[in-house]
Amino acid sequence: MTTNEHLDGIQARIEDLQNTIAEKEEQIRQRARHLKEDLQAELSPLEVIKKHPLGAAGTVLAFGFLLGRALKPSLKPSSITASDIPSEPSVHHPSTVKSAMGTIGVDILRSAKDLGFTYLQRYLDRKIR
Repeated sequence: MTTNEHLDGIQARIEDLQNTIAEKEEQIRQRARHLKEDLQAELSPLEVIKKHPLGAAGTVLAFGFLLGRALKPSLKPSSITASDIPSEPSVHHPSTVKSAMGTIGVDILRSAKDLGFTYLQRYLDRKIR
């Protein structure tokens, strides 16, 4: 075997390995795309609500309760003392940001509640039929 034949054999082997690597990379990319699509389909909010309607409704209810508690001013009657009451009447103006956040939070809760109850109703209708 001459030196040129030996180098040609090595070069051919390198090309074969590069082709194999390119094929494997494409297979990995395809598998990753399929996995991504499967995960998106599996974890979409619509699919989660369809699979677990009662859990979704409970989660929305709990989230709404916690959000309502967080947005509601927490003044307890026992914590107010005589020194806390102003002698002159004053008008309390909530900040615009807090007011906007409260409005957005209420809208989100209503939308989530409506969506959850709609899916729950459809689920129960299908189960009854």
